[in-house]
Amino acid sequence: MIRRLFTLAAVTAAVAASACAPTSLFEWGNYEPALYAYSQNPENRGVYKDALEKAIEKGRARDAVAPGLLAELGYLHLEDGNTTEALRYFQEERARFPESAGLMDRVIARLNGGAAVSGGN
Repeated sequence: MIRRLFTLAAVTAAVAASACAPTSLFEWGNYEPALYAYSQNPENRGVYKDALEKAIEKGRARDAVAPGLLAELGYLHLEDGNTTEALRYFQEERARFPESAGLMDRVIARLNGGAAVSGGN
């Protein structure tokens, strides 16, 4: 009887604790299933791009854009030939995630024709 009550109390506490915890530090949206669908069928590129845009929009709303999403969307814009938009996303990735500066600086410099990236954080 006591064991059953203890088990019930433990389960109740675990459920209550998990209900209060945030689901994620970052907003990932539908990124993972969209990426998987895209990797399985490249014709799903539009769905993948849309999922990235929505996750970024939601992340911006709560200042929780997931790392890498901006760079990934920038790369899709680059593939589309939209260098201006790609640069904008790469620069935002660099600003939000200083640990990405080394890579983003190199990418940005190449897109700018080898010109050095200015500015810090």
